Amino acid sequence: MKTLSDLVFRILDVSGGRADLLSTKRGRRMEHISTSAFLGSIHALALALDHRGVPKGARVAILSENRPEWHVVDFACHLLGVIVVPIYPTLAEDQIAYILRNSGAEWVFYSNEKKAAQLDAIRPTLSRNVELVAFDDNAHVPGHITLTSLEAEGAPKRSAEPLERFRDRVEPNDLASIIYTSGTTGEPKGVMLEHAAFVSNVIACSDLFELSPADQALSFLPLSHVFERTVDYLFFSLGVAIHYAPSIERVPPLLLEVKPTVLCSVPRLYERAYLKVSSNILKESPGKQKIFRWAIRVGKRYAVASLDRFIGPWLAIQRRIADRLVYQKITERFGGRLRFAIAGGAPLGDAVAEFFDAVGLALYQGYGLTETAPVLAVNCAGASRRGSVGKSPPGITLAIADDGEILAKTPGIMRGYWENPEASAEVIDNDGWFHTGDIGEIDQDGFVYITDRKKDLLITSGGKNVAPQPIEQHLTSQPLISQAVVFGDRYPYLTALIVPQLEDLPDSLAKLSPAELVTNETLLADVQEVVKGVNSRLAPHEHIRKFKLLGREFTIEGGEITPTLKVRRKIVAEKHAELIASMYLKTQRIAE
Repeated sequence: MKTLSDLVFRILDVSGGRADLLSTKRGRRMEHISTSAFLGSIHALALALDHRGVPKGARVAILSENRPEWHVVDFACHLLGVIVVPIYPTLAEDQIAYILRNSGAEWVFYSNEKKAAQLDAIRPTLSRNVELVAFDDNAHVPGHITLTSLEAEGAPKRSAEPLERFRDRVEPNDLASIIYTSGTTGEPKGVMLEHAAFVSNVIACSDLFELSPADQALSFLPLSHVFERTVDYLFFSLGVAIHYAPSIERVPPLLLEVKPTVLCSVPRLYERAYLKVSSNILKESPGKQKIFRWAIRVGKRYAVASLDRFIGPWLAIQRRIADRLVYQKITERFGGRLRFAIAGGAPLGDAVAEFFDAVGLALYQGYGLTETAPVLAVNCAGASRRGSVGKSPPGITLAIADDGEILAKTPGIMRGYWENPEASAEVIDNDGWFHTGDIGEIDQDGFVYITDRKKDLLITSGGKNVAPQPIEQHLTSQPLISQAVVFGDRYPYLTALIVPQLEDLPDSLAKLSPAELVTNETLLADVQEVVKGVNSRLAPHEHIRKFKLLGREFTIEGGEITPTLKVRRKIVAEKHAELIASMYLKTQRIAE
């Protein structure tokens, strides 16, 4: 397998004849899609686009939530050597328009009526004519066509022009995709990834995880993000069945229905599960709370003993009892069949990782970037270390620069940023090292530890360098806190904006308005105790001296977080400038 076009033929080899390769829910009805139907749709669409004269190297955008049609378009484009431009379905119209103009996309495949309205509003601002294709038959409007009708154009040609005709049309160094980074500042940049970049990542990870056609995956992170997309390619290559969920909000009930054996997510899903369990146990009787705490202590001891490969008989008996009383109820929340889960896209808090270890759910943290397609390091069975993001897979070389920045050399490195050579030169040096922008270290066994983003480092007026992310992780690992952003650059001490866990407030607080909530003395006192506890584990210059509460969560729509749930610090700082400034004296900021 050298290209993503080859992956289409591999799907035929490893999953041919399967009746349930893919699945999704249409309303309340579960729909299963066979390998034959999936490949048939890919073949028909490729023929239709080919006969309509879509040339190799053309750009085709996909604006849709996760669903099987996403990969139908994706793979049809790979067969033709057409460049796929994925667009986050949550983006605002001006952001969608920017990507379409910048990429020069001539076709846009979209999901539903809402997207049709957005695209029609954007269309007059585009510099070229764009063909619009709806996934939902009832979503298209005059001037648009449907995926169904487009496939119908190609279907009659399948017998005369077999799938084999498309083999070897593309080369490993051909561009497969331009992925626009969501970015925490500035305009998004188009990351150019070649077929070889994706395939090298899939091959590098194939031997690290034990996956087979017996496995069931749940795909819900946006396919427009490189993490979920590459993971899906890995699943396809190994014959894993995939269920598509349109959003992370749909995941909890689907876990019980689909019963996945493997799960990939950003840390937020695991954090929410941990916080939900922690919150629920506080509502139980003192006796049940005591049993829960005992079970978690047993689980932690068992996890440590497992690493040392010596588990005493008494600990083993305690573990079985704790499993029956506590762990099984927690693992059932994930469907009861989960063998392992992977966290990527953002740092995973130690408290969350420790909790999952304790209850016996293997949760492996990984690390990568869009520019590296994406994996640079990942934990796996037999090679996992708490607090690290794992080791680099075969073929990937990592190094630490003099200033602590992580550098990478890998076949997965991007060709550069689309029509932006200056930005490309800033991150890929003359020796071929990609500068990740992350600060970290590599221990003597090869495990990688991320401490912070280089651009996020805070330098206090006293000259102390502070990495805010670990502090924020400590705060959000507490059941009372949902989100936190730490500030203090060029100030004498650190402060924080904190969003309390709004979903689990007691009745006396839940009925308060946001304005009343953030000034409530009881809640402020409770959060102060949490902050005090976190401070006790930090160096003095890392202490949070003051904080302010916010009455609503940071959202993608509000621009405060990216589609992968990373905080846009600059946006948060701008939106809440007065609130942040109120925690300092006017004389305390160093002049720029």
